[in-house]
Amino acid sequence: MVYVSMTGFRPRGIAQLPRFWWRTVQSLAQARRAAGVVAVEAKVVGGTYHTLTAWSDLVSMRHFVASGAHLKAMKNIRSLGTGKIFGYAPDHLPDWDTVYELWKLHGREV
Repeated sequence: MVYVSMTGFRPRGIAQLPRFWWRTVQSLAQARRAAGVVAVEAKVVGGTYHTLTAWSDLVSMRHFVASGAHLKAMKNIRSLGTGKIFGYAPDHLPDWDTVYELWKLHGREV
């Protein structure tokens, strides 16, 4: 079993992009090194910056979210733009398109 998470973030404007990109690069590097990570992907779709991560378990994902660069990024998220998150525990590792469709249907505003 894995835990899969997708985020989507839309910056408020061009002025926020440098800070957002800096935080994103740091967070992606942290995710790739994190204990329990299975996969890390990032894509831009229609002006929304998405991350897709897969974890060996929910505890590993929660530890990542609550520490390091990701925690710092989350403290500033509202000043930079708006976003949605979606996570679930599928029986197998799904492809990007499957998770993206679920994110569009069930994503929660943050």
